[in-house]
Amino acid sequence: MKFTFISIIALAGCAAVPISAQVNPSEQVTHELRASGSGTNLTVDCSRSQTIGAAINALRSSRRSSGQNTIIVSGACHENVVIQGMDRLTLNAAPGASITDASGGNSDVIQVLDSRSVSINNFTINGGGITCSDGSLCRLNGNTVQNAAGVGVAVDELSKSVVIGGTVRGSGGPGMNVSHGSSALVTDVMIVNNGRGIDMLGQSFVLLTGSTIANNGSGIFTTHNGMLRCDGCQITGNADLGVIVRRDSSARFGGQFVVTGNSGGGILLTESSSAYFAQLGTVTGNTGGVDVVCGSSFTTAKQATFNIGGGTTNCVEPSP
Repeated sequence: MKFTFISIIALAGCAAVPISAQVNPSEQVTHELRASGSGTNLTVDCSRSQTIGAAINALRSSRRSSGQNTIIVSGACHENVVIQGMDRLTLNAAPGASITDASGGNSDVIQVLDSRSVSINNFTINGGGITCSDGSLCRLNGNTVQNAAGVGVAVDELSKSVVIGGTVRGSGGPGMNVSHGSSALVTDVMIVNNGRGIDMLGQSFVLLTGSTIANNGSGIFTTHNGMLRCDGCQITGNADLGVIVRRDSSARFGGQFVVTGNSGGGILLTESSSAYFAQLGTVTGNTGGVDVVCGSSFTTAKQATFNIGGGTTNCVEPSP
């Protein structure tokens, strides 16, 4: 494939301008774009006062906002990145690269809006979270998101997110929030030491595979037609209940799942909600109460009487 090279001169934090434009040399940030018919590779070195935002503006100015574009980032960046109306964009972190909130806790560190197939890989995100919203598709691989004032990772407004590996920790609110008709596939992720583990509501879906929800204020809360699927997930050591399933929501547990050591109890079903314990797992040792509780208002828990590893329950096996 034949490649051409395009040189873009961008002002840090401002829109990209052609190389022929007259600018103050001390304000210039140069990016080399390796362009082909299918997309562009661009590098950002934050140690040289380059910014991801300027790189995104450079792609827009070169009319390459919908190709298979990749931005490779190095250094410690201090900015809040907005990706809006872009498709097939990848942000790759060089070893040690980080992005730190520059808004004083008022904005997400990365916000993805109305964009399809945006991948964010191997970053350390400090002091703010990542939001995937407005019908976007986001792929988050191997990131550490830490110390957000609010939500660590948010997926909302009919968006989808695939989160593989990495850690979400130290958030003032939930480590993850999935809402308003959105879905998240979460594989091998540590969600620890947050105000809450995962919140999901409003006809949203979360599939947890091999992930750990531990030492949060509470574990998982799903309500208003939420759907949780826990395949081999570990929900342990949370300060309140491990799992709450409320208001016409459902949960399915399988794959050697573990719900233990949660101070407020194990799993609580309320208000026309249900749970299915499809395979043998462990729901024991939750010190705050009964391990699986069926509350009032037509709750059901299928196979809770024999697939929770000897835990306690007040649930009655539903009729076939």
